[in-house]
Amino acid sequence: MATKKEWAAYFELINDRQPTAEETLTAIESGEISLESNGGTTNTANKAELTEDANRVYTNAKQHAGNYWTWIKPLLIHPSQNKDVVGTLFLWITFAIASVAGAFSVSNIIRRGLNSALTTYSSFNTSEAATIRSQLSAFNTQFFFYIVIAFALFYIAAVPGLLLINRNKFSVQKIVTKYLKWFAPLALINLIGVILSFVVPIPSISVSEIDNISSFMQTIFSSFSIVAVILVIGIIILVAAQQFLITEANQNNQKIDQLWLIVLQWFLSAIVIVIELRFIIAPLLENLGKSIGNV
Repeated sequence: MATKKEWAAYFELINDRQPTAEETLTAIESGEISLESNGGTTNTANKAELTEDANRVYTNAKQHAGNYWTWIKPLLIHPSQNKDVVGTLFLWITFAIASVAGAFSVSNIIRRGLNSALTTYSSFNTSEAATIRSQLSAFNTQFFFYIVIAFALFYIAAVPGLLLINRNKFSVQKIVTKYLKWFAPLALINLIGVILSFVVPIPSISVSEIDNISSFMQTIFSSFSIVAVILVIGIIILVAAQQFLITEANQNNQKIDQLWLIVLQWFLSAIVIVIELRFIIAPLLENLGKSIGNV
């Protein structure tokens, strides 16, 4: 093991730069840097340096959190402004938040409905309740994972069409960036959906309805309708995003009117969604159906 000074010199020689505080801490935790003196006792100076490194990492993380809010705030207030957005990492983080939040708002309603049915069933059949509860928990986890994938795929279904239609106007990176910035308001809307998924009422389900799938689904969708409105607003936001992007890129297009380009974009998005449903979502649902049979 090397001292911190020796390790930093070697790191700079290999990477042609000074190590960051995070990299130094990682090296210490992995044992690459020794914090002990020749006598085997802990060096006070090294402990002070380690504390300083830890504080620097904390300050850096705190600053990044503040930077994210500073970055996303103008996008929430003015998402339609035609300004180039920097921060690719923040864009993809926001996309992930929107996808996970949208999926959670749906899966949480289903989870609450199934738990309501299980509670009613357990009051009459306690012997199998524990087994069913365990199986239901596994099903809910799998369902949430699959629906996150579905949301992410549906949200990016517009990208191939946008790349094709605007290929001569913007670069690929700029098109993706301009589209992803609209996920800032979408993430906010979906987070509202998450909150609603916890507060919308889930009607109690009688024993007679447990074996009645039609009645059970009607009960679920009566509560889901409120969250569905939020999801529809999210879809409207992404439709508006496509229109704004096409309009911005084709303001002086004399050959094809913007209306027909927008219609073409919707058509291409529909084709991508059909492909996603056929080759990705359908197999996932088939696998999920097998899980339902085991619950």
